[in-house]
Amino acid sequence: MSTSNVRDIECLAKFRLGIVNLAADWNNVVQDVRAAVHRIDEHFRSERPAYWRHQTELAERSLTEAKDNLSRLRAEIRPGDAPPATEATQRVNKIERRLRLCQEKQRLAKAWSIEMSQQCDQLLGPLADMTDQCQTRLPEAARELGEIVDKLRQYAELDPNRPSTT
Repeated sequence: MSTSNVRDIECLAKFRLGIVNLAADWNNVVQDVRAAVHRIDEHFRSERPAYWRHQTELAERSLTEAKDNLSRLRAEIRPGDAPPATEATQRVNKIERRLRLCQEKQRLAKAWSIEMSQQCDQLLGPLADMTDQCQTRLPEAARELGEIVDKLRQYAELDPNRPSTT
């Protein structure tokens, strides 16, 4: 048979209130973390790939324009003239490097998208457990403790050996 030695019922009542507050605070934190995970997932799944797709398109357009400009300059050269298209050639080379970089970043963004999506999914499982703790189990424990506190108060009112507080 178990025994108890409850000396301060109000301490238990405060503990119950602490559980209620803890559940609410944890729930807020869990919801903030869940929102951050969704923002991160969206960033890596949609925003980064879209950014590098757009940058690749811009680089492709710039390369087309730079090559057209280089072709015009080369077409204007008369036989025997030195080629004046050095700057245009350097620009084409620079834009080609930029295009390769954008294509590589686009490829990496896709790989990161898959990896981050998996990591976010792995995190959402434990967050669901925490949500259950905050929204169901801790409030249930607080309710049960509240019932115990009420019964202890009733018992204390019936105890003739209890010293009067008045």
